[in-house]
Amino acid sequence: MNDIRKQVIAEIIQVMEQAHERGEDVWKAAEAAFPGTPIGVITEAWVEFDHAEQERWWQSLEKTIEGEIIKNAIAKTGGAA
Repeated sequence: MNDIRKQVIAEIIQVMEQAHERGEDVWKAAEAAFPGTPIGVITEAWVEFDHAEQERWWQSLEKTIEGEIIKNAIAKTGGAA
């Protein structure tokens, strides 16, 4: 993907992120901000947006689980919990 395409996708993703923060439909926000954009381009941006959302979710889950494991390990060894 060349730089212009990357920039366009990044701009669409930014609109999606802002819409998501406001609780709006990210797809509709992208279509409204970039009228006439082919559905394939919106889809490509949405896939990247969604992947980033999933990654943040996984990281949050992993931190929670790691925190519980550490907390339980400290409790089992008699340390402060």
